[in-house]
Amino acid sequence: MTKASATPEKTKKKEEDIEADDGEPRWKVGDRVFALWGGNNCYYVSTIDEVHEKEKMMTVTWDDADLTHRKVRFDQVMRPSDETTAWSKARINRRAIVKDTESKGRCLYTQEACEPGQVVFVERPLLVALPATAPALWECLTKLHEATPLNLGTVTFHYAALISMLTLDKDDVGIILDKYVPEPDEEPNEDVLRILKTLKETLPEILNTKVSTIDAKNFQRLVSAWRYNSFGHHKEDGLVLYNRISMCAHSCDPTCCWSYGDEDAFVLRSRIALGKSDELTISYLQDEDLLKSTSVRQTKLQNWKFTCMCPRCALKVDLGRGFRCHRCRLGILYPRVPNTEENGFECCRVCGTAPTTQDVQMLVQMEDEYVLRVDNLDKKDLQDVQTVYQAALEIFEKHWMLYVMDTILWEGTRQKAIMDAIEHQRRRIDFHEHYYLRPTFILAWCHEELGDSLQIQFPNRKWQLTQEFQRAYQMLAILCGSSHQYTASPYNKLYQVTNGGVAAAPENTTEQQKGN
Repeated sequence: MTKASATPEKTKKKEEDIEADDGEPRWKVGDRVFALWGGNNCYYVSTIDEVHEKEKMMTVTWDDADLTHRKVRFDQVMRPSDETTAWSKARINRRAIVKDTESKGRCLYTQEACEPGQVVFVERPLLVALPATAPALWECLTKLHEATPLNLGTVTFHYAALISMLTLDKDDVGIILDKYVPEPDEEPNEDVLRILKTLKETLPEILNTKVSTIDAKNFQRLVSAWRYNSFGHHKEDGLVLYNRISMCAHSCDPTCCWSYGDEDAFVLRSRIALGKSDELTISYLQDEDLLKSTSVRQTKLQNWKFTCMCPRCALKVDLGRGFRCHRCRLGILYPRVPNTEENGFECCRVCGTAPTTQDVQMLVQMEDEYVLRVDNLDKKDLQDVQTVYQAALEIFEKHWMLYVMDTILWEGTRQKAIMDAIEHQRRRIDFHEHYYLRPTFILAWCHEELGDSLQIQFPNRKWQLTQEFQRAYQMLAILCGSSHQYTASPYNKLYQVTNGGVAAAPENTTEQQKGN
């Protein structure tokens, strides 16, 4: 803590200097903070009452006057801006470290334990490559792509690589060149050479800059670095690249989740409880793809040139590909991973029947036919979707294809046949929790939307509405924080159901949620 004799101006400067040097925030009595309440391990608004520097603990006063779990550790407290504003490099280094592994190369690990929903760190982008950054260059590449399409199917990766050369200093370009690429010694392909040739002819002023000092091979390496390490911009047609986040390996059961903060900052949160030295992983796939079979996920991940063998992909049985037992019609048959002709399925969990080799071949063939049929469904033709769905129910149970059709039918019937819609939404939730039980945005919104429909049809079922909105709120609090706009929606609905009226301010979240 700063000395009492320091002037306010000097005190502020000293505190900022300390935080910048070691990355550790300095707290003072009266600070408004988000602190972890031990009752449910969620963050709530509070005020610091006492600071215990030696123990790295503090005592807080909760906004709802709750008297429990008031003593919290420093690492369980955040300033309101900590959830959205980029942290200093020193502070990020306190929380996460890059380590070399034998099987996956460089990966990211925790330096400190983290509770579910806790911010691991918030990182500012190394570069945001948007069309508005260099309109003439974007237009040139777009015209080139329209004349003869680039092999990657988009100009964004080549554009971002060129913007890197145009706007970053040598050290930052070196950081990008050091990123993972499947082929480090890749020679420049025809697209890279064609782009450089076109730029010389149409935009020679660009090549008069430092771009001219970068050879074609470095350009190719930058393109690949952006391809395998960047994120699509959440608002515009562009890409964003982060330094530390790019070290996160993929998992189909990721330990972390993320959202965007201020000025395109990347907010990384723990999805589950993490101990010191646990690996920080994210999903390279969309949430809906995490609900598809192991083989589908592994196929999609070939875009990153690796075969996923995360804990979910390494399971011996794929619980997202359920088949009705043709003997008892009650149990479910699940295929082993990978399938084998002799023993491709588990025995039925009800009657104990083991499918024959011929049965296995027939079921797999029918599955392939249905996958193709579902992939080509017209979402607007609900009658056709319902026909395929009804037929599929005779063969499959707890299968990801049924989930896909339940999603189409939920969206298509929620305004016209609300009872049907409620049933399809319930089945979506059942499958999600059966196949992947972690919080996802999809599952949170399923609960919230189910609550919306139940409120229309059964407005007096307070217990059920409370349950759905409560689950949505708690999941979103983990995924993006209790103060995020996504979380505010189910919270306000929950507040209306339990108290009547509309919550006036986000800080009331503390009182409502801790009381349930």
